Amino acid sequence: MALTIVRNDIVRMQVDAIVNSTNERLIPGGLGVDAGIHAAAGPELAEALREIDYCPVGSAVITDAFRLPGCRYIIHTVGPVYQDGLHGEERLLRSCYRSVLRLARSRACRSVAIPLLCTGAYGYPKSEGYRIATSVVRDFLFSLPEDEDMMVYLVLFDRESVAVGEKIDADVEESISDEYHEEKKRFLLASRRENAAREDAFFDAAPSYAVPPCAAPEELPCAASRPAPKAARRRPGPAGMAESVIGAAGAGQRKRDYAAQDLSFAQMCEWWCEQKGVSKKEFYICANINKSMFWNMKHHPEQIPKKTNVLACAIGLKLDYSETQDLLMRAGMTLSKYYALDAVVEGFIRRSNYDIYEINEALFDRDLPLLGAC
Repeated sequence: MALTIVRNDIVRMQVDAIVNSTNERLIPGGLGVDAGIHAAAGPELAEALREIDYCPVGSAVITDAFRLPGCRYIIHTVGPVYQDGLHGEERLLRSCYRSVLRLARSRACRSVAIPLLCTGAYGYPKSEGYRIATSVVRDFLFSLPEDEDMMVYLVLFDRESVAVGEKIDADVEESISDEYHEEKKRFLLASRRENAAREDAFFDAAPSYAVPPCAAPEELPCAASRPAPKAARRRPGPAGMAESVIGAAGAGQRKRDYAAQDLSFAQMCEWWCEQKGVSKKEFYICANINKSMFWNMKHHPEQIPKKTNVLACAIGLKLDYSETQDLLMRAGMTLSKYYALDAVVEGFIRRSNYDIYEINEALFDRDLPLLGAC
């Protein structure tokens, strides 16, 4: 059970059902998605819709896919024309998504591709349309029984951006900029330490300055040219090392608890579910993964999981930065601020924003890999 964003022409999606946005009379028209679907499905689709004849705003009807090779059904829904947000537009748009998902479930569809409804010619603001879509899909997935699974694709055409919000977007850019800057500082410091270590190794390997038995005083090496004893030389160390050691010694019980667990990555996820009182179903949905994906990670620990899936699990469990690093370590990974993906996710974690759909939108908008079943 997961939702993922994809850039694609919806008629090319290989799913059980695709969704078409149409009008109340179900008459094909325009040059958008509706026209493309009719062209691909053939004239039989228009004939089937003429028999249905009518679909009210906020509802949906279903037909066969006819000549479309990649799917079995086409679900047609009628969304509201956006005026000012004060005329029931959100209620009707939510009804569209709910109707689509219910119809898909009624035909035992395990995958469905939905465009971002009403955000084109109907004028619904993309950020609000995206928020509504993800909210309804999340609620629907939570409502499914444990033994049912469905993959929902939110299909955006070409370079369309949904721009969740200016504040989130600004925060992401700030976190990337700041983290890159800080990481460069740390890299320079690490380089200095490495150079100091090489210098130590050089002096350790150099011949001693033992005085020959018959050497005259003027033949002795000048004291100023001798290397200082290693113990006397200052070595750069991590800033605040003493404080960090003291802090580690007095860390809270929770940190000692999770650090002491001798568990694999997948086992640690289950441990966190127990600690936080989170059901497996809630974990899967909040992490945007499905049951089979997690089962594979659990029962094949010899296979290194994708980092995007590991990060998705950390988000689904609402782990803080240290806990996330611990979980990544168990999968042989770490957060690195040299990678934009890591910087974006870390920024959300440090702001305690664990909405994986907002995180994925921020990643999608920057052409970065998405978290979870994507």
